[in-house]
Amino acid sequence: MAEQDEKSAPPPVTGKATYAARARTHPKGDVWFTIGQAWEFDEDGRSGLTVRLAMTPTNWDGELHLLPIPEEG
Repeated sequence: MAEQDEKSAPPPVTGKATYAARARTHPKGDVWFTIGQAWEFDEDGRSGLTVRLAMTPTNWDGELHLLPIPEEG
């Protein structure tokens, strides 16, 4: 079973993040802040996003938005 888990696991996170994970500080609030990042992957015919959350707001309702990180320059 460990072999099956290894094949289904997404690849490790590498490089710059593609998206910022943002959430409200309160379920009905207007203030949003970054709670993590996401990386795109395309490997072995599979594609998707790996999301890494660094924190979760107090009173968080579980909703988050993935927003493209603008390229600098």
